[in-house]
Amino acid sequence: MAQNYHEIASTARQRRDAALASFHEPFSIKKSNLPNDLTAFVFRSRCYTTDEVEILQSEAEDILQKIRDKIWMAVEVTEAFMKAAAVAQQLVSAKDVLEVD
Repeated sequence: MAQNYHEIASTARQRRDAALASFHEPFSIKKSNLPNDLTAFVFRSRCYTTDEVEILQSEAEDILQKIRDKIWMAVEVTEAFMKAAAVAQQLVSAKDVLEVD
C-alpha cells in the first residue's frame, strides 16, 4: 500500500529531527512562550556556546581575519553556522512543543 503525504512528511521530519539532534542536545519549550524576535531568543538561550555566539554575530571580514590569524578554525566557524541552521530549521517547522538546546 502506498504511503500518503502525511506519512511521508512524518518520516522526513523524523529523519530531520534525528540529524538535528546530532548538532545539539534539545530541551522542550512551548511554542506559545516564544517571543516574536527569535534571534534574540536563541542568543539568550543555551543553544550556543560563547564562542559560537561570537562567530555568529561577527561580520564576514572579521571571521575571515580570525581564521587567517588562526584564532578560529574554519571547521569551528562552519560548525557554528551549521548548528545555527539546524536550530533555525527546528524553530521554523515546530508544532506545539519545540526541542531547542
